[in-house]
Amino acid sequence: MDEKLLLPARLDSAAVRAVADDIQARRGHPLTIDAGQVEFAGALGLQVLVAARRQWQEAGNAFEVTGAGAALRDMCWMLGVPLGEIGATAGEGAPA
Repeated sequence: MDEKLLLPARLDSAAVRAVADDIQARRGHPLTIDAGQVEFAGALGLQVLVAARRQWQEAGNAFEVTGAGAALRDMCWMLGVPLGEIGATAGEGAPA
């Protein structure tokens, strides 16, 4: 069964602990993260997503970030993190 997790509107340092805990609680299962509500994404939030995608990849489980809007894509671009590193694709919305 594919687990789903909805990210908060602000993926900032105040939200990172709860998001990381929510992600880790779903280890061992395919995971889809809905980033459609994200209006702000900080560097720490991106680090959590990169680390999670790598953990899922190493375990052989599916991991995907859907709905990556401008805020998340822009932060990835500013930090030089390819969208694929967080499990997202450039096919959604404006080019990354």
